[in-house]
Amino acid sequence: MMNETRLMYLDHTYSTPKKEMSISSFEYNFSNERRGIAIIIVNDQYQGSNKREGCEKDKQLLQTTFAQYGFEIRCFCDKKAADLIKELKNISKEDHSKSDCLVIAITAHGEEFRDKSVREDLIYTSDKIITTRLVLKLFSDSKCQSLIGKPRLVFIQACRGTKMDDGAQVKYRSSTTSLPQNSNDLIDCVHMRTDNSDMSDAVMEDDIQAQNTPTDTLDHNSDLLNSSTQVLNNQTQNLKLKTVEVSPFVNHAPCYKDFLVMYATPPGYYAFRRTTDGSWFIKSLCDVLNEESDSALNGRPTKNLLTVLTNVISRVAREMQSKSANKHFDAKKQSPVIYSRLTKDVFLTKKN
Repeated sequence: MMNETRLMYLDHTYSTPKKEMSISSFEYNFSNERRGIAIIIVNDQYQGSNKREGCEKDKQLLQTTFAQYGFEIRCFCDKKAADLIKELKNISKEDHSKSDCLVIAITAHGEEFRDKSVREDLIYTSDKIITTRLVLKLFSDSKCQSLIGKPRLVFIQACRGTKMDDGAQVKYRSSTTSLPQNSNDLIDCVHMRTDNSDMSDAVMEDDIQAQNTPTDTLDHNSDLLNSSTQVLNNQTQNLKLKTVEVSPFVNHAPCYKDFLVMYATPPGYYAFRRTTDGSWFIKSLCDVLNEESDSALNGRPTKNLLTVLTNVISRVAREMQSKSANKHFDAKKQSPVIYSRLTKDVFLTKKN
């Protein structure tokens, strides 16, 4: 009785101290007034290159899935780099204190930048290139203090290089039905022009129109990249990185406290997309989240979010395989990657 009285004095919300202490200590609070904002960034075309067929499907899946969980959807399609960063900065300055969490979902062309010990993941907007590091930093604790202690969930469909995953032979019993292999599989890269292949979200240099304009002055000229052949040739003069001293390695996948960042593919690899179903990753992500929502008991999920997202990795890695007339892109695999600095469990429930 003495212990119970003491606990109730510390926190008057405890009715059954032992049970509530467990929930409070190991789960993020998802009983706030609002669920939060889901930022959906969809970039269809870069500087007149081929359209990303299937990205509209990604957009629809993301909007429907996160709306059913009670998120306020903010969708930004084909924004110029400066306009997109301005919109994100405005959201980061809003008051999120009554929200449970924040979601950022990006579907776009992507690439990697390498120079000696530096590696960066790049996202293509409609006119220029930005780093994923910049997008994440805008919602870190130092930049968005009303999200301190709240989970920020980031999902990125974009290429992170040009390597191919040949996969490996395994024996397993599938519990779900895979997406059909068909001639609408695409790789999300602009340089792939054939209609009968898996496409990737990478932009290659033969599709880039060199620009002589200087880099925009966002974030002290460090994060908005000049879209030119020099960037993809890994020349350093157009990528200005803010560093105090020369470091042995610049983290290629920044992940701040209370962040979970899930990429469609590992560093250096392609990410695949289909014209009819959308990208492998976004399709699988939304399917799994919808299934978990339907299976929740009395509104309570049976699995925490990390377990759910592990299922997404399994589904993409085991059940998806590219089909292309080009042998270089045929019969390839893909495996999403999770970077997590969550400090508690996330149980994603529907919000009334």
